[in-house]
Amino acid sequence: MATSETLGTRLRARRRAEGLTLAEVAERSELSLPYVSNLERGRGNPTIEALQALARALGTTLGALVGDEAEFDPFELVMAEAPKSLIAFSRSSRFTDQIDKLAEQQGVQKDELKRKVLVGMATSPRRSSGEPTEYDWLRLMDAYSRILEDG
Repeated sequence: MATSETLGTRLRARRRAEGLTLAEVAERSELSLPYVSNLERGRGNPTIEALQALARALGTTLGALVGDEAEFDPFELVMAEAPKSLIAFSRSSRFTDQIDKLAEQQGVQKDELKRKVLVGMATSPRRSSGEPTEYDWLRLMDAYSRILEDG
């Protein structure tokens, strides 16, 4: 069975992949918001019934939440730990327009390039304090764009 930290990461990853808020997951699973939030943070000891309710609410299986790492998309796990500001930036027209342009130049699928760039951005070194800003992500996106355009 997954450790509580792994379970929390998987819950957050699935929730973000589904585009749901904590409140929406809590409502769909008929669990309290603080309970779901604590589980995402690796706290608490959920019952099987609670895990089944969360799996249903997130459109996945109980096995995917608590089973083998291989059952879960590694991209979702990386993005589960990504800063909220990166998630917001990835939904901006500036990001999507740049990905569209680069995908066309590189002759690759947009979704494939988006995933690769986001993993790079999510795992890149960041400032030592505070949440990165949109400007920070723009600068990093510009760097990736220059590298890809020159390559």
